[in-house]
Amino acid sequence: MKASFIITAFLIALMQLPASAQTDIISDSTTKEEILIGKVNRRQLQTGEFGKYFIYNYTNYAPEQKIINELKNRIYRHDIVVVLGTWCSDSHKEVPRFFKILDKLEYNTNSVELICVDRNKTAGDVDVSSLDIERVPIFIFLIDGTEKGRIVETPNMSLEEDIFEILNN
Repeated sequence: MKASFIITAFLIALMQLPASAQTDIISDSTTKEEILIGKVNRRQLQTGEFGKYFIYNYTNYAPEQKIINELKNRIYRHDIVVVLGTWCSDSHKEVPRFFKILDKLEYNTNSVELICVDRNKTAGDVDVSSLDIERVPIFIFLIDGTEKGRIVETPNMSLEEDIFEILNN
């Protein structure tokens, strides 16, 4: 009984911790507005100034259902890393759309690694030097730690079509 009380208290305390210990809020060097840097979670992207863009673009995006159906059995074995800038207009547009696709696919979005960078493409305490970031957002698809493909900044066709091309190569 005492052990279950301690475990319950520990779990409640964990839920009270900040959403990500590797997230910082800094002032953007250009706009002086607050931006996120470091590892974040979806909930953080759905609040604040970025959240306005997130909700609008998520709600108003209708991925092509035929392609969604084709992706369903192909995406689950992939790990996904998304690098974005909460200051970036392409991130405002494409990241919420990407989550809409993942939600339609019933992909576990809690497992998506989200990293916010500043205009210099640095992420605070998170080392992103190996990711070769020049523009954001970047959607990286991996299998067993090996990159299979990425979408950089804007899709060539549509997000779902570009994802389909990556997963079929």
